[in-house]
Amino acid sequence: MSNKDFEGQNAIVTGGATGIGESTARILADRGATVTIFDINQEGAERVSSSINENGGKAFPSITDLTNWEATEKAVKEAKSRENRLDVVVHSAGGFPKYVSLLDCPVETWEGILNSNLKSMFYLLKAAAPLMIENKYGRFVSLSSMAARSGTNPNPPHYTAAKGGVLALTRQAALELGKYNITVNAVAPANVNSPRGLANRTEERIAHIESTSPMRRLCEPDEIASAVVFLCSKEAGYVTGATLDVNGGATMAP
Repeated sequence: MSNKDFEGQNAIVTGGATGIGESTARILADRGATVTIFDINQEGAERVSSSINENGGKAFPSITDLTNWEATEKAVKEAKSRENRLDVVVHSAGGFPKYVSLLDCPVETWEGILNSNLKSMFYLLKAAAPLMIENKYGRFVSLSSMAARSGTNPNPPHYTAAKGGVLALTRQAALELGKYNITVNAVAPANVNSPRGLANRTEERIAHIESTSPMRRLCEPDEIASAVVFLCSKEAGYVTGATLDVNGGATMAP
């Protein structure tokens, strides 16, 4: 891929104020895309957008609650209007809770985690797909998790369920949208060295993850973002309904 292989394209990156989303937004902008950064963290979204613009890219912040359908639809249309097209959507936003077992999982927290991770994806697909269909082109990539791919490590049940739903919805959308030259894929990261990932894990838990990973370390956000950007590229035009595992070999069969 060339350094400007996204020149002229218009992209949305959710959760772009930090972590994987921020890395993805920066790479897409550096390669020529206009990027709208969706996040409820206004300070972070504005910081990343300003930084991209100062470095010669083109980015805009959008402070959007992705669990609200009307707000999501409006924000997606506004993002599309900037270039009169919508080529790429990367859905990196979502809630990651602290670990809790199935039996100890509070009933009142279930809906919030499913909404922030799965319902938000449905809303984005519903809002973005018609705009991509207009141009007969699109790339939609969601962030799932190793939690949805393997039960070898303990994960919160509501988070596991939500990220499993992301994989199922990815396949469903890929099946329906393929005829419009729109691909829909997912990336399933392992444990990431990001502010959100570190905030919900103890030092002992991080040490355990590092010691049991074949790579003996956490994943860096840029390593996930690079995989995401590949799935957003024209070169990945025949990849759809797929889940790309980027986990340092953590889910390899014994």
